[in-house]
Amino acid sequence: MYKNIFVQVVFAIFFFGINGSWKQVAKNSYNKRDLISCGPGTYYSLADLPRIKHPRLIYPDDKSDFPKVVANDNTIAAGKLENNVLELSLEIVWCDFYLETNDHPGVRVVAIAEKGKAPAIPSPLIRIKEGTRIHVTLHNSLTDSSATVFGLQKRPSQISDSIKLKPGETKEINFESGTAGTYLYSIKLGSWPYFWGNEEEQLAGAFIIDPKAGSPPDRVMVINIFSTPIDTALFKNGALEALTVNGKSWPYTERITPSVGDTVRWRIINASLREHPMHLHGFNYTELSRGSILTDSIFKPGYEPVVVTQTMLPQTTMNMKWIASRQGNWLFHCHLSFHVTPEIRLPGAVELDPPDQKPHMAGLALGIIIKPGPSDLISKGPAKELNLYANEYKPKEGGRNGFTFDPGFNPDTNTKSTPGPLLLLKQYQPTFVTVTNNMSFPTSVHWHGLDLDSWADGVPDWSASDGKMSPSIQPGEKFTYKLTLMRAGTYIYHSHMNDVHQVASGLYGPIIVLKENEIYDSKTDHYYVVGWKNSGTGIELNGGFEQPTLYAHIGETHRLRLIHIAPAGDVKISMLKDSTPVLIKFIAKDGTDLPPLQQIFLKESQNFGVGETGDFEFKPLKAGTYILQFNYDYGYFFWTQKWVVTD
Repeated sequence: MYKNIFVQVVFAIFFFGINGSWKQVAKNSYNKRDLISCGPGTYYSLADLPRIKHPRLIYPDDKSDFPKVVANDNTIAAGKLENNVLELSLEIVWCDFYLETNDHPGVRVVAIAEKGKAPAIPSPLIRIKEGTRIHVTLHNSLTDSSATVFGLQKRPSQISDSIKLKPGETKEINFESGTAGTYLYSIKLGSWPYFWGNEEEQLAGAFIIDPKAGSPPDRVMVINIFSTPIDTALFKNGALEALTVNGKSWPYTERITPSVGDTVRWRIINASLREHPMHLHGFNYTELSRGSILTDSIFKPGYEPVVVTQTMLPQTTMNMKWIASRQGNWLFHCHLSFHVTPEIRLPGAVELDPPDQKPHMAGLALGIIIKPGPSDLISKGPAKELNLYANEYKPKEGGRNGFTFDPGFNPDTNTKSTPGPLLLLKQYQPTFVTVTNNMSFPTSVHWHGLDLDSWADGVPDWSASDGKMSPSIQPGEKFTYKLTLMRAGTYIYHSHMNDVHQVASGLYGPIIVLKENEIYDSKTDHYYVVGWKNSGTGIELNGGFEQPTLYAHIGETHRLRLIHIAPAGDVKISMLKDSTPVLIKFIAKDGTDLPPLQQIFLKESQNFGVGETGDFEFKPLKAGTYILQFNYDYGYFFWTQKWVVTD
């Protein structure tokens, strides 16, 4: 069962749009396997780089008659506004897309261009005020494919209008903008809907409607994805992929540079058909609204979620704000490991990097550089010191690793190797954790959800402040991180290097930060960590499948802390008695207590994506046997735990 679930998750999230039949088509299309992708340790000049032949893969020195894509930073709205009418002319064109630099491999794609300008990814920004009329001229320059346009209509709406363009056809559309909000528009090529095959979600862009009085200054960030199959004998990933934010892949995405004290406002648009848990390092953020292609729901005052990670479903939007309250280098990224791994880079990209400049991340990540200024961090009382060891077990069996307090830990005993030991910490207490790397490869530790100094945030060779930087901890070496604990709550620590292998192999663990005078009682305070081990060949809850029976009393309050750090998938929990749901109280998210207005009783929790935590209270009112159930990946897999409640 573990293996089947792993396949489902990886194919649904990493290779979305590819199955066995498509791989066979790709294989039969390339009978001559000219060249296989080089190893990651190899360095070539462009002239010497071995090439893979594929109709969608292009190289910088290829001769091409197609225009190059311009990365759209969404700061300039398309079209021309005259007498409260936006005149906009768009074309669907073939083009060359270099998602890293013009010196790295790219892909040949179809994109949208404003007439007379270069094609853009994301598609040209439509941004107008309420009450504006929009006149769009659409031209499909493709000779071999129809195109269906969605989202060029008045907002809000529950029904999606569509405009179909035959090859070479031009059409005009007139409509009124509608209600202020964050939306998107997109184009599908050929027959749709489709699931398997090419993803062409680079054919989508932001549609922003501002109030008549205008909006506070903000930035628009659009996630686009292109993916097409390739024979695994040519490229082991089985797909050529372009996962981008505003048209670029990390580390070539834009750097955001606020000053300390700035309120940063972003409109995040997931224009792809995959979900993305979007995680902000070092700070929590407030969600102002969530929407879709045609609707936007603004949260009422007092109900705005405050999170560090929010899963965005396919083709949804989020309006958010956060305060840049301390200096340093930070990240905002998708927390699905398969969306930020360097393994998604195009064939040849790694080989063209100089040996000392090979990034350990790629894909959906933005860099934030906050200018120097005062810090909001507070420390109180005597310091606490901990030693944590990163250990390697059974490397020949798919890779099994783990964190321990004991340097001589033996996983062949009855003690589980995952998750790592609970770090039980106190709010505001300065805490120093020395991590020793006992493994044969470099690692790092990210203190997920904590407010802390950037240099201790744990992203190797990026997290930096006060003249210090989080390093890659080499085999046999150690590094001391300083944790500043601003908020009591539930958090995670995990490797932030080569996540697909390191986090999936067991390098993760729970953090509980208690209030200054709070005492932890393991009899009534329970954590549940969802993760993978052995590089993804096993899905586990608290390091195993079977869960120990727990005992409780009527009227006794128990805290359930759900932590999701598997590289992919979603999880939710429910409590049952005689197969009937029993109410649990949702009390905290991502280490932040929910305001009283948001603390509600649920029969079943929401789905929690990768990097999200949720805290719940369970107070049994009747004696009997209860079942705590964890559903993973929309019910494909689940764990249960028996609870026996007595007087």
